[in-house]
Amino acid sequence: MLKKLACFTGWLLVLCLSLLFSFTLGLWQDWRTSSILVFWLLMLLITVLLWCVGHTLVLVIKGKKGRRLFEKFRLSRREFVLKAHWKTGASIIKRARRQREKLPLYLLLGDRCGKSTLLASAGLPTFYNDADDTLIRPTRTLRWWFFRQLCVLDVSSNFLSGSPAVAQAWKRLVQWCTSMPAPAGVIIAIPVTSLLNPDLSALHALIRQQRALLEPLVRRFGEQLPLHILITQCDRFPGFSLWAQQLSPEQRLQPLGYTWSHPPHIDGQDEQILHPLFSALKQGMSRVRLSMGRSVGLTATEDATLLDFPETFSRLEPVLRYAVASLCEPNAYFRHTSLSSIWFCATEPLDENRSRRTGLFVHHLFANHLKDLGLRRSKQRWLHRPHVKKACVLALSLAAVWITVSAWLSYEYLQTNVRQQSPDNLAKFLAKDEQRHHLSLRYLPFLPLIEEQRQIAETRLIQSPSTKRKPQVSLDAYQWQVLRAAPEEQRDLILSLADAVITWQQMRTGVTLDELQNNPPVKKALLQRNTLKKLSPLSIMAIERHYMRTPEGERWLFTAQRLLETLVNHDPALQWLVAPEVMHHPLQAAAWWPSLPDSITLSGLWTLEGEKTLFGWISTLEKAVAHPLPILTQEKTRWPTRRQDAWRQYLIEVSAHLSSVSPSGIPRTQLVAMGQNKSSAMQFVHRTLHELQDITVPQAQPWLQTLRQLQQLSTEANASAMVRRTTQIDRQVRQSLTDWLQGSRDTKMPGRAAPADRAWLHWQTVRNKAVKEAVSQGAPDAHLTRALFAKNENGDGNPITDLLPALTALQEHLTPQNTDAGVNAVWLFYQNDAQRLAANAIHQSTCWLNEQWKRSVIWPLGKNNDTRDYEQQQALSQQLIGDFLRGPANAFLEKDKSGLSAVSFAGIHAPLTAEFIHLVRHSYPAEKLLDIQERESTRDEDQITALVAKVAALEAEQNALSKKSWKLNINSMPATVPGGAQLVPTGTQLTLSCQNGEQKFISMNFADTHGFSWQPGHCTDVTVSVMFPGFTVHHRLYGEDAWPTFIRRFTSGEALFQSSEFGEDADLLEQTGIKHLLVRFALSETNEIETAWQAWYARAQNIDELNTQIADLAFRSEQHTNTPISALPGDIAQCN
Repeated sequence: MLKKLACFTGWLLVLCLSLLFSFTLGLWQDWRTSSILVFWLLMLLITVLLWCVGHTLVLVIKGKKGRRLFEKFRLSRREFVLKAHWKTGASIIKRARRQREKLPLYLLLGDRCGKSTLLASAGLPTFYNDADDTLIRPTRTLRWWFFRQLCVLDVSSNFLSGSPAVAQAWKRLVQWCTSMPAPAGVIIAIPVTSLLNPDLSALHALIRQQRALLEPLVRRFGEQLPLHILITQCDRFPGFSLWAQQLSPEQRLQPLGYTWSHPPHIDGQDEQILHPLFSALKQGMSRVRLSMGRSVGLTATEDATLLDFPETFSRLEPVLRYAVASLCEPNAYFRHTSLSSIWFCATEPLDENRSRRTGLFVHHLFANHLKDLGLRRSKQRWLHRPHVKKACVLALSLAAVWITVSAWLSYEYLQTNVRQQSPDNLAKFLAKDEQRHHLSLRYLPFLPLIEEQRQIAETRLIQSPSTKRKPQVSLDAYQWQVLRAAPEEQRDLILSLADAVITWQQMRTGVTLDELQNNPPVKKALLQRNTLKKLSPLSIMAIERHYMRTPEGERWLFTAQRLLETLVNHDPALQWLVAPEVMHHPLQAAAWWPSLPDSITLSGLWTLEGEKTLFGWISTLEKAVAHPLPILTQEKTRWPTRRQDAWRQYLIEVSAHLSSVSPSGIPRTQLVAMGQNKSSAMQFVHRTLHELQDITVPQAQPWLQTLRQLQQLSTEANASAMVRRTTQIDRQVRQSLTDWLQGSRDTKMPGRAAPADRAWLHWQTVRNKAVKEAVSQGAPDAHLTRALFAKNENGDGNPITDLLPALTALQEHLTPQNTDAGVNAVWLFYQNDAQRLAANAIHQSTCWLNEQWKRSVIWPLGKNNDTRDYEQQQALSQQLIGDFLRGPANAFLEKDKSGLSAVSFAGIHAPLTAEFIHLVRHSYPAEKLLDIQERESTRDEDQITALVAKVAALEAEQNALSKKSWKLNINSMPATVPGGAQLVPTGTQLTLSCQNGEQKFISMNFADTHGFSWQPGHCTDVTVSVMFPGFTVHHRLYGEDAWPTFIRRFTSGEALFQSSEFGEDADLLEQTGIKHLLVRFALSETNEIETAWQAWYARAQNIDELNTQIADLAFRSEQHTNTPISALPGDIAQCN
């Protein structure tokens, strides 16, 4: 049990360590989790496979396993014996081949037809065989017969049995045959008894067995394997032995048969197939028959048989034709075979030894004929075969055509007189000549003449007048031109130099003029030679290539490379490399937002295509200088940061112009696109992510990370709940594992990403709901802005009010406490969709409000206006406008310091016209939008009423005081001039003017007494007069307080007056030199008068203050005047 537990623990530890290794490698290479798991599984699979292979090899080496695996490659006992016999003869044939000895090989096939007896009785010596070949014994497997110049492989008739083991052995034998040179032919042995058998089905079965056995060889060698049919046991044909006995011994050695010079076409319906064979046999036998004469020892019957033998033997033709057709005619199962010859032979026992037999018509067949046929066949393999002859004729014909065409083309080429051609024509000639060299087979027979012509043309071209330029002078001038140019021009000049260096390098490697023309042209300032004539670019290129291949050209190239390296390093910031270019069109913000100005652009160099172009420039520069440049390598390293900085600035600039959104309608297609995350802002975001997709995670700046997080949230939101959950777990596991590998302690909590996902889903839900309402909105209506400007309105919730809060919540989850301007710009793009939805809602509502204005104000005023006078029309307009302001327009107006103005939401103001705002501000107070109890005018009227009541009360009290009269007794004393004067006063006069008359007190500087009666509010004028001889001066006091003021001044019994206090009479005093006057009046008790005055004056002040308040309140309520009907606007909102 402990052993099993330890084994399980060990395997589990190995799996965990391998998984940890896979995750460490995958996180380092920034692989996806799925790729990491696949890599882990592949690693385990490869490990298991290697272990299994190693274990299996160990077992195979030890001999414990693998027998079944190699079972099909093992040989059975029969096959082993067969291979042993095969290798014996095959080694002899290979040795003869190595010794270049021609030893044709024939395969002999037959089914118990005496073929082995025939070979043994041929009377030919054999080689490489110690056994007695004259002994007749059946062939069990194979038997090699090596004659002097011929080899025959006798194949046992057992192979025709068709048993699986024999069939498998035959396949082996065919495989071994194909590993050697093709046999000279196959001899098919057919016994004559099969031809004499009237049952043709037996003959057909025999032939088909042989044909099936022969098919693998035919499939392998085809026409290279001719067939030779050998009819054996002819001694069993009636009269054949008798006829053979009449022949001489030499004639018995000769072959009996026929050989076709060309393989005949085998057709079973053609009766003339074997006609050449039997015609030749009959003709020969007839001649032999004439030479035989009549033998003495023959009976009449034998003599008749002998005489009739040629005709009798010809009867074999139909049966033999049937056999040949069955053997050679192609069909759906067997291929076509070529018939070469047919031979007849037999064997007879020897008289002295009946166990031995001698062959008839066999000796010369194996000794000469088959050898000659095999050798002729070997020679015919490549020369004497019909198709080879045709191929040779075709090749000779093609060669003749080739030479003819080459002569014609070369003549056209050589007839050009290059010695009299212009330089431009010579350059074209050389370019055309180089094209010919690419297809030089056309001109190969006359290539020396063409080469001579080309050399003459090149020499003539180089002789064109030109002057040599010094590399230091020319390249230094070019350097000075580069350093003085603008960054864009510097880049063009440096790249032109790099292209020129590359072109020069190609010139030195032998590149053709046509290929060089594909390169950018070399600037004139960089050419080695200064041509005196105007030449074509091709001519200049040819001359430049010639001189570039010289040692001076090599030095020129080296100097140009050093100059190029110097120019690349002259600006460490590489401003010339990243300068704006015109090859790639800049990204214009107007492509996504047509309302934005065309000046908001991003250089195309910062896009993916621009990056490819820049890296292509860098590659060109490094290729030109032939080694990497550190400054360019550093630029490639910091290029991702520079690209992000450029895009960040672009996003900030675009978002700044998108921050202010004005109310406007959104087409239905754009609303649908907005619901599918395909709005202009989202398309711009997707383009940004696409252009920066090659920025790796460690290289990404905060704003790009935020943008990718939002994109990831969008992708996950479209997935199913299971996929989202799996993604969250994957992200959490990767983050936790990364923190653990880095040794970070502040690992994130497992559920930290869930609030961001929920915030994103909430934002998407609210936005989609707002989009759905906007799409379903038909005619303009105020439904989209319900509860948008006033939170206390009744009705269901408006999703637009939740758009910005939902986005703010998402922003707090993803980028809390953010201070980066790029991140803020990213959020402004998402905020733009919310603002556009709000602007669309406000636009729709204000359009509805404009229709309501026309319907409820303009149209009723125009209806039946003939029946109303102007005052009635004015009153009706005031009523309609008031109802309109308190009704539909109430939600679209708000009060500010200037009065009523258009409402706003998220900085978007309702597009009410300036005329309408002026109308409501100057003709209709803001309080008219409120209920009567909440209006300020109502409160003012209430205050006026209260103040009027107070004023009435105070006036009543004041009137009561005014009705009373207060007495005052005054004693006069002489008036004097302090310090003396030429004139002295002669008397004084005191006058009190009241509503009921004047009261006067005249004293001639005597001690007189007079009583005065005073009523508050009725006496408003007091005059003190001083009489002099000839004139009188007056001092007047005016107002309700005139008498109390007089009393307060004479409380001490006297008052000193300045001369200026006498008004218009002051000049008289100054003329007499009087500056001061001392007037004396002694007053009785004045406390009651002062008390009455104070009481009355206090009430007068209160009344004045209350009247002032009443006047202010009355003025505020009357400051709005009626607006003329002609001033009413036709449209109150910008709805277009």
